[in-house]
Amino acid sequence: MSLRNKLFLSFIALITLNILLFKFVFQDIIIEQLKDDRHNQYQAEKDAAEKVRLNQLLLSGNFRDPIERQELERQLPEDVMYRMVVTDANGNTIYHRPSHAYSLKLSLPSSTKSDLKVVAEYHFQQEPPREGEIVVYFYTDEYDMMATKGVSMMLWFIYGSLVLVGLLLLALFVRWILRPVNELARVTQEIREGKRLVTFTYRSHDEFGQLFRYFGDMVDELRFSEERQSEMIASIAHDFRTPLTTIKGYASYIGSGRVTDLARIQKQMGKIEVKVNDLEKLLDELQDFTMHNTEEVRLNISRIHVKGFLKGIIEDYLARVKEAGLAFQWKLRVSNELHIEADETKLRRVMENLLNNAIYYNKPDGSILVTCDQREGHVLFSVIDKGEGIAAEDLPKIFNKFYRAEKSRNRNNGGTGLGLTICQSIVRRHGGELTVISEQGIGSSFSFTIPFYHR
Repeated sequence: MSLRNKLFLSFIALITLNILLFKFVFQDIIIEQLKDDRHNQYQAEKDAAEKVRLNQLLLSGNFRDPIERQELERQLPEDVMYRMVVTDANGNTIYHRPSHAYSLKLSLPSSTKSDLKVVAEYHFQQEPPREGEIVVYFYTDEYDMMATKGVSMMLWFIYGSLVLVGLLLLALFVRWILRPVNELARVTQEIREGKRLVTFTYRSHDEFGQLFRYFGDMVDELRFSEERQSEMIASIAHDFRTPLTTIKGYASYIGSGRVTDLARIQKQMGKIEVKVNDLEKLLDELQDFTMHNTEEVRLNISRIHVKGFLKGIIEDYLARVKEAGLAFQWKLRVSNELHIEADETKLRRVMENLLNNAIYYNKPDGSILVTCDQREGHVLFSVIDKGEGIAAEDLPKIFNKFYRAEKSRNRNNGGTGLGLTICQSIVRRHGGELTVISEQGIGSSFSFTIPFYHR
């Protein structure tokens, strides 16, 4: 499961748990408290209104006695927002008095009358001969409602739930992040210390699990490359030592003066020249590998006639294939006017490498087929042999540097293991791709594409 899905499901689980907790635990408590708050508020309003009603009996006509008015004012609570209005028989206001809390609310800069809402009205009719009405208006606002205990409990629950969910998600996220990061730091330190057989205890199928799989593949590739490099160095040392020993022997023999026959001297010098050519080929391969592994190498692009290019290579290899006892065929299914823009020298290097491999790894009385097909936007070159083929476990690794499916150090059976790596680099620099299809015991087909230019 991906880390994103883990976080999402954790969030849903925490929210669901929070809702269930509110439903079955806190809902009844909060609702009960809200009922108590509303009951207490109603009781306070009712008591204040009753005091007005009782004290109106003490008043003389139209509140002319200041002592009676003061008595009424002392009876009403000042911490409740209310406004008392006394009207005569015609509905005209003859007395108006707000509570201290009401006046204070209106005096605040951010407060307006529209913020206040009437929550209760109490009307008391005055009996004759003093006709009129006493009305007491009770008000509330957002702050007054939030100040109640029930609303405060609800807000604390909401804010507390948000904080709790956030902290739990943060804890889970940190746990999911730190565990693989610590694992990666441990493995990196082991690799730094030279260890290559590393193991991971993190087995989750999330993004980090995928990263560890890629990292493990990278470590395996590094180990494999180092092993191949060691084998290559040993192979190069062997490949240098064999011709050098031969050259040294012939040169020493000739230099001793014991050989006076000119024909014999020429024959031995010819063998020395062959060994020197082998050394030059080995050095060229190493140099090519070094060059093609740098981004600074530029292609010498020219316009190449496809059929003419292939026919030249085929003519060069006719004798070599015949000497190897192999059948040689070609099928050039391209237009005579077809041209490609490529580096001819490097493209020839690719074809020669593939043909050399087809000769080296072929069977007695085997065959080689060279094909060239014109496809949409590119040319497909193929070298097909009926040789030994490549084992399934070796097939994904043949383009790795220093790799040789044949572990023998014989120069005629695999070389340094750099040829296909160089070929792949050349083809990719031309915008194409080198691929292989092979089955052990049946043969191999190496193909690569090059974008074409059509006149």
